[in-house]
Amino acid sequence: MRERRDSAPIWSSVLVAAAVLFSFALACGMPFAALGALAALTLPARDAFRLAGLGWIVNQAIGFGLLGYPLDVLTMAWGVALGMSAFAAVAAARWGMERGAHDLSRLVLAFGAGWFGQQATVFAASLMLGGTASAFAPGVVWFILWTNALAFGVLILLQSAGARFGVASAPLPYRAG
Repeated sequence: MRERRDSAPIWSSVLVAAAVLFSFALACGMPFAALGALAALTLPARDAFRLAGLGWIVNQAIGFGLLGYPLDVLTMAWGVALGMSAFAAVAAARWGMERGAHDLSRLVLAFGAGWFGQQATVFAASLMLGGTASAFAPGVVWFILWTNALAFGVLILLQSAGARFGVASAPLPYRAG
């Protein structure tokens, strides 16, 4: 069942709210890879990128508005880099999804590619913005991976519940046409 078009903005807001709550529960790191992969799997490209953008805007609003991130050039540049990483997660997840032979492989490949695309973008930004090597230590990378994997699982379950009640598309790979 496809998501009813009139419920799309509401449902997208529900998914972003869930991702934000999840990020607060796990050290305030927005699970951009998880959100990007879910968006790629359930929405047409344009809507998937919009959902990633909405997640990024909410993340930045919380950081600068509630958490008091400093309003300096470097912090804002990192905010832009995170936005780019959210979009990279969607693009990479769509690429991965297209390589899967069946629904389960599409789910796994979409998430794996989305996570890799998001992390590669953050890594590239760290080279330009002066990130530290400790941010990519194995323990940190593992934490980011399992946090996004857990968030992806929760978001898939939430999407499945939404599909069951007719307000969202099924969490299987989106197929144009």
